Amino acid sequence: MATQKYFSSLNYTLGNEDTELEVKIVEEQKPKKILSIAGCGSRALPLLSCGASDLICVDVASAQLALTRLRLACYQKLSHEEFLIFWGFPPYAAYDYSKTRKDLFMSLDLGAEDRTFFSAIFIENNWKTILYLGKWERTFQTLSKGLRLILGRDYGKLLSFTDLMSQTDYYENNFPSKRWDAVLFLLGNKPVFNALLYKGDFIKKNVPELHFDYYKSSFDQLFRNDLVRKSFFAHLCFFGEIEHADGNTIEAHKDNYQKVAKSLQAGAKVQLKAKDLLSAAAEFENELDFVSLSDVPSYFSGEMERTFPAQLLPSLKSGALVVLRSYLRVPEADWSGYEDVTARYSSQIALERVQMYRIQVFQKV
Repeated sequence: MATQKYFSSLNYTLGNEDTELEVKIVEEQKPKKILSIAGCGSRALPLLSCGASDLICVDVASAQLALTRLRLACYQKLSHEEFLIFWGFPPYAAYDYSKTRKDLFMSLDLGAEDRTFFSAIFIENNWKTILYLGKWERTFQTLSKGLRLILGRDYGKLLSFTDLMSQTDYYENNFPSKRWDAVLFLLGNKPVFNALLYKGDFIKKNVPELHFDYYKSSFDQLFRNDLVRKSFFAHLCFFGEIEHADGNTIEAHKDNYQKVAKSLQAGAKVQLKAKDLLSAAAEFENELDFVSLSDVPSYFSGEMERTFPAQLLPSLKSGALVVLRSYLRVPEADWSGYEDVTARYSSQIALERVQMYRIQVFQKV
């Protein structure tokens, strides 16, 4: 996968998953040793709120690991407010904190290579936030412009509601559903995403729904299950950025931020490994309590797709949990040795704030 075009540079800077789901699971389960796909750090580091002693972050993209180190340095140095300012989260996104951001960056304990790498990015960006500079985030900034053009002046009204009953009433009776379907038909398809983002590495779909039906169903759940204003993903779709603090991701929530910072101060160890998932897991024997796979197995094929659960099994403690997200492709894998406990977390999954993934939770028996 490391040689694929889509994975060869900076892919995510904010993140494309609602990590709050995994955070709720680990805070209930209290694992001690966690293995997670790093992403840009925002999907992995918040898991330390459970008081784990070890967090192993793996990724094949060096830039994503660099972003994880940058976030880690922020937890170790910055207050919660400074973190929001540095990354440009609301309510601080509406103001120009370029000078403050530069000062905060200079105060971080970074290695020489990371400091050089990010200095160049920040200087090029005039010390504005880098939260939306990833390919994925920039893609949705582009798509949001098309959505605004098609939906017209009320394009963002769905995110204005503060009670679910009023939101549902609007969605069912006044939302421009025909124009929304046009958006999904025109923008939510393989050729568009291939052109804008995946550069030919788009997932080989195996879910039975057509692309249009998959996206329509996913957004329908997102619009019905909880307040849309809480979904950072909806903010990206409609505005190209997070418009207000209700949409902030879990890493920007004060309670989570302070728990993670406290865990690090107490000696929690974070390891960053420039390896693929299975190679990294193989370094541990009967040690891991929790594994967050992201949607990485959606890109597997052949023998690897079928056997990756078995390859993970020796690394896991009895009772360990594995969380799998699948996007358009649910891996055709052999889960012998595991129990599917997804139903146990159905209420949390229903409130997940992206809804583009089919989420499964497995437990080693």
